[in-house]
Amino acid sequence: QGDAALCLGLLGGGWNEPPHGPGARSWTPRPSAMVCFLCFPSSRPSKVSSKGAAGARNEMLLNMADNPNEFRTSLLKAPCADPCACCCTCICSPCGFPACYFRKKVLDAHGNGIEDYVCCQGYVPKIACCDLGNTCRGSALGLCCEGCCCPIFSLGIARIHLMDARALHPDPMDYKIIAFSNCCQILSCFCDILACFFEELRELAAIIDCIADTITATVAGCIGAQINYELKGDGGPPGPQSMVR
Repeated sequence: QGDAALCLGLLGGGWNEPPHGPGARSWTPRPSAMVCFLCFPSSRPSKVSSKGAAGARNEMLLNMADNPNEFRTSLLKAPCADPCACCCTCICSPCGFPACYFRKKVLDAHGNGIEDYVCCQGYVPKIACCDLGNTCRGSALGLCCEGCCCPIFSLGIARIHLMDARALHPDPMDYKIIAFSNCCQILSCFCDILACFFEELRELAAIIDCIADTITATVAGCIGAQINYELKGDGGPPGPQSMVR
């Protein structure tokens, strides 16, 4: 019972006591942690700190904020714009099916389908001797492995690919929502590390893991809905035939 109260408290809300005598209590959401993503900045980072190839790629991603076109809907409004895609992506995101589906759907819309596939679509620079930009080129199996092994990351790659192909810039609220989700995962990782050394923190770390994963799945649902709603538009802004980096 105490763990449930803590979990609900972190999500934001409180129990309403009956006005007269004992009776059933009701739960009312309150604007606390539920809207704490609003505290995050709505603008892109001011600079890229990484160097070399990674710095160049990060600079390219940063400059997407200068793209001339807008998404048909922001991440905040995407669940209402395409509720079916949002729910399906949110529920199924851990298994990787939505990532595989949207990666292929963007490839089909702005390229030659699987023929244009490379691991991470070239948006991840060479790491040591591993050149992901030339890995699994044109491989459907590679796409499935990417989507199933890194489902949330792969879904993000599909979104970046679509932004690149249609010259789309993120909505200011998109920065807030994604930054909040990332921050929750960092907090979860930090708590898991502490729990390795302090046994009394393991239960709290498990609760924070659950909350962080729920938030990440919810944001994944918003991303899936945003991509699907964008692709359902009347063609969208024209993009190049192939977007392999």
